[in-house]
Amino acid sequence: MSDRPPSVVHVTPHVQAHGGTETLHAYHRHLPGEQVFVALFDRAPEARPGYVNLGFTWRTSLAEMRRRFARAFAPLAGRVVIYHDGWGLPLFRDLDGAGRRAVVLHSDPAYHAAALPGVAGLIDGVLAISPAVQAAVAAASPELAGDRVRATRVPIELPPARVARAAGGPLILGYAGRIERAQKRLDRLPGFLRTLRAAGVDFRFELIGDGAYRPALARELAGRAHLHGWVTRAEYRRIMAGWDAVVFFSDHEGGPISLLEGMAAGALPFYPAQGGSWADVYAPRVDPLCHYPPADLPALVRAIQTIFQRPAAQLEQLRARSRELVLAHSPENYLADCGDFIGRVAAAERISASPARATRASDRLPLGWVTRMTPGLLNRR
Repeated sequence: MSDRPPSVVHVTPHVQAHGGTETLHAYHRHLPGEQVFVALFDRAPEARPGYVNLGFTWRTSLAEMRRRFARAFAPLAGRVVIYHDGWGLPLFRDLDGAGRRAVVLHSDPAYHAAALPGVAGLIDGVLAISPAVQAAVAAASPELAGDRVRATRVPIELPPARVARAAGGPLILGYAGRIERAQKRLDRLPGFLRTLRAAGVDFRFELIGDGAYRPALARELAGRAHLHGWVTRAEYRRIMAGWDAVVFFSDHEGGPISLLEGMAAGALPFYPAQGGSWADVYAPRVDPLCHYPPADLPALVRAIQTIFQRPAAQLEQLRARSRELVLAHSPENYLADCGDFIGRVAAAERISASPARATRASDRLPLGWVTRMTPGLLNRR
């Protein structure tokens, strides 16, 4: 490998937004070599060094998307181009001028399954956010042999040691992340809270985050949970340090980062057993009851009741185990993995192709129509 770090262009749906993928970009800026971020859907129009916003919306046609992409990449030829979650790669592969091309996949295998055939043969490597995704990519793209497909640990900020709370009082349960129905499935939260109350559990539920579903969720909850909204990093850590458990209802995740950060703070994780994420790896290692059947709210409530009826000494042991499991998810470890992966991709023989993409009649269609009516067009070769 060359001693000089390669220059990298990150193609990503969002940079200026809240969420797991966007949080990772805060770390990616610290990778060795020049890092340029090309955001596809950011709302903020301003440009700044190392950041390009293409400003696509649901009204933008595929043809216009290609024109803007080509203009942005004209001065960036020859670099390592990384498509985060693979978004847009089949649409833009002949326009990026990549010296090498890679994909970082941030969610679980089920989320990426439809897109993997569309990127086969177009990439030189994949950095997977979990071992399950690494295995799925290796099965779908056997040309990516050896170290061209690598799993890494999603990074989290490790908090200071948990301050023990006084015994007694309600259980404090929490969720942190985007307030959405899709993927996060927070439409299940009201039913979960009703089931908890019916079981006689004394609790308080808190949410950190925001999203399109927040107004509707707040109306349905009618004050039965506390919505903090987005908070500062210091406040985030302070709030999470008071939680007894972090609870997720998601259909798919890669980390999720906030659940892992809750574990690092000593909260016990409760996550649906769907496979594919780090939560699916760690939750059953804390306690098998923490890995509850997906969408089975009564089973989740029984698991919480059973675990939190245990003696205080046993609960402290579970909290210590929860924290120890995620200690390797440090930013330093993640950046070392990313830097080494990018360097190896840049130095390896190129195997990615950039076949020309013929103009199609469907390119006149707006993105919103395509994603709703014929989403397969975006992955069409």
